[in-house]
Amino acid sequence: MTDKMKVLVTGAAGLVGGHLREHWGDRYELRLADVKPVGDLAAHEEFVQMDITQYDAFLVACQGMDAVVHLAADPSMEADFYKTLLPLNIIGCYNGFEAARAAGCRRIVFASSINAILGHDQEEPVPWQAPVYPVNVYGATKCFGEALGRVYAHQHGLSCIMVRIGAAAWKQAPDQTPPRREAGITPHDQAQLFSRCLEAPDEVDFKIVHGTSDHTRQWMDLEVSRELGYEPEGGTAQS
Repeated sequence: MTDKMKVLVTGAAGLVGGHLREHWGDRYELRLADVKPVGDLAAHEEFVQMDITQYDAFLVACQGMDAVVHLAADPSMEADFYKTLLPLNIIGCYNGFEAARAAGCRRIVFASSINAILGHDQEEPVPWQAPVYPVNVYGATKCFGEALGRVYAHQHGLSCIMVRIGAAAWKQAPDQTPPRREAGITPHDQAQLFSRCLEAPDEVDFKIVHGTSDHTRQWMDLEVSRELGYEPEGGTAQS
């Protein structure tokens, strides 16, 4: 029996981090990192308190890990650039890629966002290769992260998979309006998609995948996500 994959999860105290922990179970050996405490640790989990703006701490957290799931960021579309977006979403993001490379991690899975392409026409599903089209500064910081992943894959051979997460807090309801209705992703589907990214073949050097459940009117095209074996089980098309 092979050893479990060792995965560092930043922003583990946040919404998506909680969903991954809940639905992954003991699939991986997890090192959970956040500035806020993470409670109810299981036997396969350990916690490190870490500020992603501090590179040395990030590097220590990456030691001995096979992969990094980088969730930590300020997710607010109204966030102040100098107060939080610059230190967390730009500097913290760079620290994550560089620390993963320096520590010898095999792969980083970066939590991008639908906000990287939110300006596109919603009449047809947006393909992964469509030009980035952020309509807020938060979305622009996610474009930076995606570009950084391309650099690290090209220059350093670090496997980088970018997950454009739709509406992570989505709950199926008839009164939800676009784009949220067609971009929601259930907690179970979030965990499945991130697992598919972590367990993708070693030869995957760089990919942008879209993170939504299965909807009747899909906001983002899921072709590349499905190529990794992702089969969403939630969504409006499943009801």
